[in-house]
Amino acid sequence: MNTKFCSRRLAIALGMLASAAVGIASRAPAQVVAVTGSDGAAAAPWVEISNDNYGQRVHFAAGVERLSARLDRQISQLKAQRAGMTTDTKDWDFAMKEVEDSRSFLTSRMSELAQTTTPETWAAAKDKIGEAWKRSQLAVDKMNSTVTS
Repeated sequence: MNTKFCSRRLAIALGMLASAAVGIASRAPAQVVAVTGSDGAAAAPWVEISNDNYGQRVHFAAGVERLSARLDRQISQLKAQRAGMTTDTKDWDFAMKEVEDSRSFLTSRMSELAQTTTPETWAAAKDKIGEAWKRSQLAVDKMNSTVTS
């Protein structure tokens, strides 16, 4: 990979991180919501199954079930976090709605996968599951950046 390109991406990422840290520090006495598993490793479970083909659909379906279970654990952690909140919850609740919506979206895509009967329809359903998973993890990541008290 181009060293100049990597250096530029690193500089941008560090700048964004510093900017976020300043924004968080200025909103005391608040806490940052943190959910296990929505870090940079969030893509790893999808990567494990993303290259599966029609002949590997049983393996893929099992992997999708693991993704679903992971999202359920993340939602449970978020709900537990919410139970302890007393103020400044409007933004958090709004962001949580997207997490719940993305969960429903993933579930609907999973049911579409179960109804496929050809390699072509299966591949299309698989792509839709990938989109739904990415959406759910973006929503969880947004929750991680939501500051509440």
